[in-house]
Amino acid sequence: MKLIYVMDPLCGWCYGNYRNTLQTAERYKDIPFEIIPGGMWAGQNVRQQSKQMAAYFIKHDQQIASLTGTAFGDAYFKFINQDEVVLDSEIPSRAILTVQQFWPEKNVAFTAAVQKERYFYGKDLNLDLTYQEMLDALGIEKELFFKHFHSPEMSAATQEAFAKAADYAMSYPTLLLDTGSEMLLIEQGYSSLEEIFSRIETGLVK
Repeated sequence: MKLIYVMDPLCGWCYGNYRNTLQTAERYKDIPFEIIPGGMWAGQNVRQQSKQMAAYFIKHDQQIASLTGTAFGDAYFKFINQDEVVLDSEIPSRAILTVQQFWPEKNVAFTAAVQKERYFYGKDLNLDLTYQEMLDALGIEKELFFKHFHSPEMSAATQEAFAKAADYAMSYPTLLLDTGSEMLLIEQGYSSLEEIFSRIETGLVK
């Protein structure tokens, strides 16, 4: 049995959901929690930020904040107006998968930290420097992390995760419960914490 969370580190709705994800993983800490990044802005979909994109993001971010109560930082709104920034999901996804593979007990906390770096602190997830403070805060050895993070093996694993995500979900975030005999949809889009817990509990007693 395990929980499977399909998300993307550059997905605003996934950031809006990050506190629910942390609390769900904590409540059900005896159930493995697998994170599968979806590669929303990767490969041919990599984009460069623009004023038009920033306007689009802000409109949706306001909706996300209103529904979820998750705050977007002033630094983020300044950051997304910088045209030179590249939107590439592969890099933060590879970071998430590196932690998940080598420090699995910290994968959910690290994923939440990655999202907050962009959406609250306005940091560029393309830069190694952005990850260093997160690694220190979580007690992850930086030298070992970057060795794996920049390896061909992790690049390949990231592409495999993108393909796997497409098999599990059509949109982000999606939370599934794999009971071993069936795959149950717990959340698609945003659900309240109470709804998430209720659906998991129902799935556990099936």
